[in-house]
Amino acid sequence: MKYLIFSFATVALLFACSPKTTEIATIENVEEGSTATNGDMPKADIAEGKVVFLENCIDCHYGRSRDNVAGLIDSYSKAEWAEILPRMIKQAELNDEKTRQVTSYIHWELEN
Repeated sequence: MKYLIFSFATVALLFACSPKTTEIATIENVEEGSTATNGDMPKADIAEGKVVFLENCIDCHYGRSRDNVAGLIDSYSKAEWAEILPRMIKQAELNDEKTRQVTSYIHWELEN
């Protein structure tokens, strides 16, 4: 019985210490300095914004489900996001760069 408990504890410890993986968002054909269809958001910011959204927003909201993220974003209007984002950015303690990226991603999702 001691060996079983020791084995279980060892496996649990190894699992807990294993490296975590994160989904990487990509946008095809991203060129340096290129912009999205509306011309004011760099595609790189949109792609990185999705990563920031998945890492910082999904974990607390939506039951950690990564399914239909675009549908979740579309459930609020642009005006509602204008009220939501400042509070959530402060809560998540995002820096200026990540704030710009996640804002670009959300606006891009709303427009597409």
